[in-house]
Amino acid sequence: MQIKMVQHAVGQGGLFGGELTTQGKPLRWVYDCGSNQRDALRREIKTVAGGGEIDMLFLSHLDSDHVSGVDELLGQVKVREVVLPYLNERILLATMARDASSGALSGTFIEATNDLAAWFGSRGVETLTFVGGPEDDEVGDGPSLPFDPSDGREGECTPKWTQPPRPATELIADPNATRGRPDGVAMMMQVAPGAAVQLVTQTGALNWALIPYVHSPSAKQMRAFEQALEDAFGTPLDTKVIVATAKDANVRDKLRDCYDALWLDHNLITMTLYCGPMTPHGGYVSILPYHHHRSWPHETGGWMLTGDAHLDGLRRRQRFLRYYQRVIPLTNVLMLPHHGSIHNHSDLVLDAMPALIVGYAAAGPNSYGHPHDDVKDAVNAHAGAHFHQVSKHRSRQLEMMAHVP
Repeated sequence: MQIKMVQHAVGQGGLFGGELTTQGKPLRWVYDCGSNQRDALRREIKTVAGGGEIDMLFLSHLDSDHVSGVDELLGQVKVREVVLPYLNERILLATMARDASSGALSGTFIEATNDLAAWFGSRGVETLTFVGGPEDDEVGDGPSLPFDPSDGREGECTPKWTQPPRPATELIADPNATRGRPDGVAMMMQVAPGAAVQLVTQTGALNWALIPYVHSPSAKQMRAFEQALEDAFGTPLDTKVIVATAKDANVRDKLRDCYDALWLDHNLITMTLYCGPMTPHGGYVSILPYHHHRSWPHETGGWMLTGDAHLDGLRRRQRFLRYYQRVIPLTNVLMLPHHGSIHNHSDLVLDAMPALIVGYAAAGPNSYGHPHDDVKDAVNAHAGAHFHQVSKHRSRQLEMMAHVP
C-alpha cells in the first residue's frame, strides 16, 4: 500500500491532497482549496487536477482563503463528492454576516448558497455530504469505526461512510428531491455526528480512515444571532428570503450589524480532518519539505488537518482531544490551526502527540502576524518535532510518503 499526502504551497490559505493506492488507480482526496495568493493557488490547482479524478473534496469552512479556488478546481477535474460541515440556513446567514462584516461577501458565494445542489452539480459533483449537526453535543468519545482493519489488498480501494448517509432536508424544499434528481443537480446527503470514512477493498477494510469533526458555534451564540436577525428582518423570520436577497446592499448592511452578536467567535464553524491509520502501521515514513528529505523506519502515522479550529478554548480543545483520542497518539504531521495564529493554539494539543514529526503553518504574506513566534517556538520545543512554514513558494511544499508492506 502506497500513501502520499501533500500540503501544497499556496501561501495564506489551504490546499491539501492525499492519495492511497493498493491496486489500480489511487483513491484521491483534497482538503480545502483557496488562498490569498492567487498565482500560487492557480499553479497548485493545475498540479492537483493533473493527478486525475478526485473522490472526495473536504471543505473545512467557507472563508475565501479556504474555498476561493473551488470553482477553478471543479472546472479542471472531476470531483465525485464534496464534504461540508453541517449548514442549515441560519449557519449560512451567519457565514454571510461574517463575510459582509469584512467586505468579503462575493456574488459567487451568494449564488452557490442559494442552491448548493445546483451550483455544485452543474460543475460535475455527484454528491454533497454534510457532516455533523445540532446533535454535536452528543457526539460521544470518538468516531464510529465499525470495520475492523483486515488490510485486504485485492482490488482498488473505495471510500465508505461508517454511518449510512441520509437525505439532507433543511436546505431544500422537497425532502424527496435528493432521489432521482436530474443531471446537473447534486444529491444532498447528511451523515450523523461521529461518521467517518474508512477505505475498503473487495477483500476488507484497510487500516486507513478519513475522520472529520465539526466545530460549531455554541447554542448561546446562535440564539443571540437569531434574535439579532429577528430584530433586523422581523418575525416570522424568513431565512430563505434573506439568503436569496443577500446581493442587496441593504440586506448586507443588516447582516453586517447582526454579526455583532457573534463577534467573539470569528471562525463560526470549521471541520477538522484526520487522514491516517486507526492502529499502528509498520513501514517507512518520509517527510519532504521539497529537496530536504528525512526518513523514519518506524510505525506510519497520520496527518491532522485543523482549518481554523479554535483549539485555545478549553471546551473545544477537550472535545477535539476526546473525539480523536484513538488517533491523536498516531499523528505524525499537524496543521497548526488558523495559519499558526496564537489565538487558536494550545501547547496541550502538541503534548498529546508523542509521534509528532512536523507541526506546520500554511501561511503566506499577511497582515495578521501568522505564524506567531510563540507557536513556532512551541513546536520546536516538542521532543520529536520541528516547525515548518508552507508559504507560496514551491520549495516550501510539505510532503509525507509511506510504504506499508
